[in-house]
Amino acid sequence: MPNRKLLYSLLCGLALLASASAQQDRKNEIGLLLGGTVTPNVGITGQSEPIEIGAGLTFQATYARQLLRRPAAALYLEVPFLAVPLQNLSSSNGGVPANYDSLFVTPGVRLKLSPQSRLSPWFSLGGGYALFDVSKRRIDGSANPGPIGVSRGAVQFGAGLDLRTPIKVLVPLGLRLEARDLYSGKPNYNANTGGGFQHNVALSGGLVLRF
Repeated sequence: MPNRKLLYSLLCGLALLASASAQQDRKNEIGLLLGGTVTPNVGITGQSEPIEIGAGLTFQATYARQLLRRPAAALYLEVPFLAVPLQNLSSSNGGVPANYDSLFVTPGVRLKLSPQSRLSPWFSLGGGYALFDVSKRRIDGSANPGPIGVSRGAVQFGAGLDLRTPIKVLVPLGLRLEARDLYSGKPNYNANTGGGFQHNVALSGGLVLRF
């Protein structure tokens, strides 16, 4: 009998917690996205042919916390993490690394329009850093003597569209499509590319968990 009472009490407590969770104002979001990153070719000083950079599969996780909400718009603090495991390089300069991988972390703010609507467009702006690791082999097959890993500054501009769905698995699930331009310093190409920055354009889509 005591076990039944305990079980009944636990079930009642879980029901109350579920009810409170359903009624609470969900201010946190986690986006889990998959996509691709495209980087424009990079020129080499004194050479007519640039370094061609292949597209790379991109894994993204973004945490966001709602700071302010009004009927017309909501403001979030967000921290996006984007990992690109491989981008192949092609160049007539054999000293260029064969490939590189990258990680971008660019905390910032996101402005979401019509936050209570089924479709909500948003815009984001942030800044942080990019980590690049080039391959230990060069295009010509020889060992790469240059620095393998470097950290660079990065700024990101983003825009996207969130779709609310009736699907709920413990927490409400939504869908997201987005594009981000990660404007960052360059990896070590073992060539004079004139310094400066490069665009890394990530197009992604996936799930959003709200809690």
